[in-house]
Amino acid sequence: MDYENCCWVCGKYGVEYHHAIRRGSVKALIHCKLNLYPLCPLHHRSSPQGIHGGNKELDLKLKLDFQNKLEMLFDKELLTAEEVNEVLKLSERCLKSLLKTLKKEKGIYYHRLDVIKACCGGKLYG
Repeated sequence: MDYENCCWVCGKYGVEYHHAIRRGSVKALIHCKLNLYPLCPLHHRSSPQGIHGGNKELDLKLKLDFQNKLEMLFDKELLTAEEVNEVLKLSERCLKSLLKTLKKEKGIYYHRLDVIKACCGGKLYG
């Protein structure tokens, strides 16, 4: 099964991509593939089952899945900007934007949870 082209919820083909962490919350992640989830129109648009129809349960599931991916992929307590970008694959400008407010350890390292929190719009889910 081609999971990139079927709905994350129901498995139907014909998907639209949804940002788990909203574009307005973390602009740096607009093009981050980890933050994009394939959803069929029913689960994406303004139907009662849809994310844009107010389905808060689905919204939380997507955010938790994204956060869990980051927790698995960032497997060290201290990360360099290069290590962060190996996972997120951002442009240099977007990476700088994401990391600019984070406190550095020893001048070059970022704390894992701070990076995850920044990617999740300033908070952790679950």
